Amino acid sequence: MKIRKNGLQTAAAMVAALWSGLTMAQAGYPSKPIKIIVPFAAAGSTDILARTLAVALSRELGQSVVVDNRPGASGNIGAEAVAKAAPDGYTLLYTSSNLTANPAQMNVPYDVARDFAPISRIAFMPLVLIKSSQVPTHSVPELVNLVRSAPGKYNFSSSGTGGAPHMAGEIFKSAAGLEMTHVPYNGAGPALNDVAAGLVQLTFTTYASAQALLRTDKVSAVAVAGKRRLASLPQVPTFEESGVHGLEMGTMNGLLAPARTPQAVIDRIYAAVLRSAERKDFRTQFLDQGADLVMEDPAQFGAYIRADVQRWKELSARTGTAKVQ
Repeated sequence: MKIRKNGLQTAAAMVAALWSGLTMAQAGYPSKPIKIIVPFAAAGSTDILARTLAVALSRELGQSVVVDNRPGASGNIGAEAVAKAAPDGYTLLYTSSNLTANPAQMNVPYDVARDFAPISRIAFMPLVLIKSSQVPTHSVPELVNLVRSAPGKYNFSSSGTGGAPHMAGEIFKSAAGLEMTHVPYNGAGPALNDVAAGLVQLTFTTYASAQALLRTDKVSAVAVAGKRRLASLPQVPTFEESGVHGLEMGTMNGLLAPARTPQAVIDRIYAAVLRSAERKDFRTQFLDQGADLVMEDPAQFGAYIRADVQRWKELSARTGTAKVQ
C-alpha cells in the first residue's frame, strides 16, 4: 500500500504530540456514541470504508461509532445534515469527491469552506470502468468500437450527478468520441445493480463498490482510471494502456466535522485516525478495497479541499457540466 510521505511516515510523532497536548475539554470527549453520516447508499465504496473507519475509531476512542446512511441529491442531503449539526464532535461526515465537485455542478445547501471543519483526507481510490456481461466486448478498444457503432444505444450509470464517477463517464465519452446517456442513481450500489441486471450497460465506480459483483458472471472490469493498475485487479489495464489518454479519475474519502467544532476535539479525532492507520489490519482493509491511504492532517485536508473545489470548477467548465449561473 502506498501511503503518502506527509501521512503515516510521521504518524508516531504526530500522535504523540496530539495526545500529549490534550486539554481538559478533550479529556471529556467522547462521552457518548458518535455518528458518522455517509451521504450515499449502503454497499458503495464510501460506505464500506466508512464502516472500516468506524470500527477503528470505536476502538481508539472508547465509544461506539455508528454509520448513518443519508443518500440523495448526489451527497448533498447527508452533507447538509452535518453542516447543520451541533459542532460538538458527535456528528461527523465521511464523504467522497462529491463534496468538492458538487458546487461546480449544482446549487448546494452549504458552503464547503465555511460550513465544515476538515479532520483528515483518509484515502484516494481510482475509478474502474465496469460493464454488464451482456455487453459482448473484452477490452476498451472493442467497447469503443461497439458504442460508436450504435450512437445513443448505450448508457452509463453513476452514484449521482456531478461526482467523480459521472465526470469519468463524461470524460470517457469526450475522449473516445462516444454518444451515451448518463443515468444517475443515489449511490454506487444501486448504479451497479442495474448494470448487473443489464438495464444499464456501463458504470464507473471503485473496486470497493464492485468487488462482490466482480466475483459473479454478471459484470466485469474493463479498465482502471489511474496511473497504475490496482493491486486488487492486476489483470485489468489502465485507460492509458488501453489507448484512451487523459482519463485519470478517482474519488477521495475524507472525514469532516461541522464548522466551529473545537480544535481540541478535531485533534482528538485525528489522533485516533492516525493511531488506526498504524494497525496492519486497518491498512490491509483499505488496500483490499483498492484504496491508497493518505492520512492528511486537518490543515493539509483544508488546503486540498480549497484546491479541489477550484479544480472541479475548471473541469466542469471544460466538459460542459458546470451549473448554469
